Amino acid sequence: MSDGAVPGEDVSDTFPRRAVGSVVGIGGFAGAASGMLIATATGYLLQWTGSYVPIFFLAASAYLFALLLIHLLAPRLEPAEL
Repeated sequence: MSDGAVPGEDVSDTFPRRAVGSVVGIGGFAGAASGMLIATATGYLLQWTGSYVPIFFLAASAYLFALLLIHLLAPRLEPAEL
């Protein structure tokens, strides 16, 4: 099990070799799509509030939300059966 230092290491530890590329690709797509959306949302939020505080709060809480999501979806990080 990884310590999170290398991106995608959990994927290679969890999924079989034949599925790693697909899983990482789907994750890359999700990251790129959300990056485009968050850029637009950041502009609207900054214009609406006039402050960077909510943006920094959302950015800081994103890692905690991701950690919670990983623990809910894969609490034991054991190999996937495909």
